[in-house]
Amino acid sequence: MIRLTKKHYKKLFYITAFAVFILAIVPDDHINAYIDNADKVKHFVAFFTLSYLLNRASSTIAHRLRNMVALLLFGIFIELVQIFLIYRSSSIYDIYADLVGILLFQLLLSLYRFIQEFRSVEKQS
Repeated sequence: MIRLTKKHYKKLFYITAFAVFILAIVPDDHINAYIDNADKVKHFVAFFTLSYLLNRASSTIAHRLRNMVALLLFGIFIELVQIFLIYRSSSIYDIYADLVGILLFQLLLSLYRFIQEFRSVEKQS
């Protein structure tokens, strides 16, 4: 089994962030016309994944807060770029979907860590 280091996760984060940006600026794949809220789901999944990778590359609570702000700013940047693209549209709801992905990951991570801590304390008793 390959164990990824923080350095590996940082590289994966940058590769994924680049891919997300490219996908956000190329013409849409038109799947959005067939599936309700497909665009919002894609935003949610992308930012949930970016949040996971970035948090695996760092560890402290200060880094977690910084990561959340940085990812949200990245989402806003993508929407600002899309304003200037005639084949894409910008939406505040896309930013909300980004934020939900970021916050849900953080919530699940905190819940996971709480459960791990609880089990650790329980074993010591």
